[in-house]
Amino acid sequence: MVSEDLFADPPTDTQEEILQAAFEVLQEEGYSGLSIKRIADEVGLQKASVYHHYSDKDDLLLSFVEYVLDMIESDLIQTSDIDPKTHLEAILDSILLGERASSSAVEINPPSDDLLRVFIQVRAQATHDPDYRDRILAIDNRHEEHLATIIQRGIDEGEFRDVDPNHVATTLSTFILGTFSRRATRTQPDLTPVHQSIHSYLENGVYN
Repeated sequence: MVSEDLFADPPTDTQEEILQAAFEVLQEEGYSGLSIKRIADEVGLQKASVYHHYSDKDDLLLSFVEYVLDMIESDLIQTSDIDPKTHLEAILDSILLGERASSSAVEINPPSDDLLRVFIQVRAQATHDPDYRDRILAIDNRHEEHLATIIQRGIDEGEFRDVDPNHVATTLSTFILGTFSRRATRTQPDLTPVHQSIHSYLENGVYN
């Protein structure tokens, strides 16, 4: 998952500068306070410079979602050489407990609460905007595909039972999205019961 250091390094180009500015404005003022002018002011550019890269704020936000998704995928893919059970539990622990995976073989960092709050705001636009809906659906599908790939590998290697990997991936994804919402809208939520329930589900229905 994407760590708290999403924009810790200096931007490498103007587009990344604009995405970072959008992230900062969303944290400070929310979706309703976001505008091309506000983003341009934040990054110290003329509005025309922002429009050169993005047609409007929704185009910019959808690009931001893609940017974060690419980072998430990179984080997941780079750990594909570890055993499936360790890999899966590292992902769940980082999300549910907000802890960096402790194994030296795993490099998965927890998403920050700031990032989750921004993500939930962007996701909420999918309830009435088909462009957002299509992009969010694509994100969900790609995330579930990654989970299903890990589960299928566990089946192939004999660590997991002969379950439907897509069914399990959808179940885990639903847990994860619920966790995102609780972490984004509550202060220090206790997700220990959720963590215990999802591991019980895996131990009793998925793992050999």
